[in-house]
Amino acid sequence: MNMNKNIISHLLLISFFLYTPLFSVNTIKVSGIVQNVDGKLLPDAFLILKNQKKSVMTNRFGEFDFNNVFPGDTVIVSLKSYQNKKILVSSDMKVTLYPRSDIQDQINSARNGATIIIPSGKHYIYPDFNIDSTVALSINYKTDITIQGDIDSEIILKWDKADILLIHESNNIILKNFKIGYYDSTKKIDNDIAVFDSAETFKSAFADARSQLGRDAIFKYKGKLFHTNNSNESTAKITPRNVFNIFKSYDIFIDSVNIYGGNNICVKTTESKNIFINNITARKGLYAFVFNKSFNTLVKKSLISDNSEINYNKASEIELKENIIKISGNYVPEFVNIKGGSIEMLDENIIPPPEPTYLSAKDFNISRTEVTFRQFDAFCNATNRDMPDDSEWGRGDRPVINIRYDDAIAYCSWLSNLLGKTVRLPTVDEWEYASRGGIKGGDNKLYSGSNRLQEVSWCKYNSKDQTHPVGLKLANELGLYDMSGNVYEFCEGVIDSMITLKGGSWANSGVGCRLSDQVVSKVNFWDDNIGFRCVQE
Repeated sequence: MNMNKNIISHLLLISFFLYTPLFSVNTIKVSGIVQNVDGKLLPDAFLILKNQKKSVMTNRFGEFDFNNVFPGDTVIVSLKSYQNKKILVSSDMKVTLYPRSDIQDQINSARNGATIIIPSGKHYIYPDFNIDSTVALSINYKTDITIQGDIDSEIILKWDKADILLIHESNNIILKNFKIGYYDSTKKIDNDIAVFDSAETFKSAFADARSQLGRDAIFKYKGKLFHTNNSNESTAKITPRNVFNIFKSYDIFIDSVNIYGGNNICVKTTESKNIFINNITARKGLYAFVFNKSFNTLVKKSLISDNSEINYNKASEIELKENIIKISGNYVPEFVNIKGGSIEMLDENIIPPPEPTYLSAKDFNISRTEVTFRQFDAFCNATNRDMPDDSEWGRGDRPVINIRYDDAIAYCSWLSNLLGKTVRLPTVDEWEYASRGGIKGGDNKLYSGSNRLQEVSWCKYNSKDQTHPVGLKLANELGLYDMSGNVYEFCEGVIDSMITLKGGSWANSGVGCRLSDQVVSKVNFWDDNIGFRCVQE
């Protein structure tokens, strides 16, 4: 009887093994495809299981099949020109590989003095996710490296959570002749920052922005940036990315580069010095420039276009010189920061000299040149006003003429709304303080920047009886042009229907162009030798 029971047990055990797959317990069937970020299937990709050491390759359709494997293992996928990828095994896998950057490979292998040429065409890049997903390209601890674009070369980052190029503790780096920026197929980055100036209070503006934009969005109110997460927090709580992020580096040269910020920061420098930016385009950034503890920085002859803010300066020494600035498609003046102070005014021609007087001003910003036809015409187009006559001398970069005091006030009001900052005419003291070069200049020059009239002005002796494009003569100590000659300039304030004009014009000799000279005029008077420049608070 016991023998029969044993026979039956053995038969049942044999039956179990015969009809049950030997390795089905704790295994799964693993197969799938390997593709690139555009969905193209990739043949010849090599896949290996980290623990089980089993390997396969994709066929010409990008397919692979491990058959049955134990779960919990990691598959490592590799293919030439692509980043390696590690991923947990599963059924029906879809593995996406990101391309490696040939540019980064060249940077890594570059020796001192090397020049890296970016070939013509568009180069789409991603961060190396195996190293640092927050940076696409990096120059680390390098000296004497040039990155130069061939004709129409362009670097486009297809990942919006990373800086494009980090320059870290490097020196004598030259970047020139290429385009660089962010990509977004939805084109959301091409949208302007939403403005809520119509709200009566910030509380209302915040509520409207939060309702319309949701969280993690940036909006503008009365010229300042805020975000929608918390009304008590600043925009610093949302960290934008940077096209160029220069950190603890020096002697950096950026020349003829077209930067597309995509509502990030075009150029950021931190604890760096000797940064020279020339002939670039910086557009569509949250900020065009952010300077933090950086010194001897110059931005020159560049187009700064449609950025929410032009620059943010924290404990830095910077100069913006001879740049073209556009806001919402409109050309606007470039402003120069004037440090306040007092100038001792002493007339030594009188013997004995009288007690000195002082010309004083607080900090302010004044336009580098007189307002031009190009800038004023943008205002006329935006407000449906008739354009002033140019006396058949030409428009463009010549100072606007044939306008009244009220026209200048209207322009300042329009520009205030456009910039989100208060823009007005300079007071007489501000105008003269700036024209004398502030505390850098003093009272020892007859004209703005020189004692030689024709060096710094278009006047009776060289103008050929007409205005000339701004910025062609020598600037004064603060980089301001044409404060002597070219056109008289309106100053703020009306007293008994009379206004003050400073600076002289193309029709004047030395008298009228001297810094101490001024004339008064009726408020509604206009002529072809009168224009203006602006102050931004």
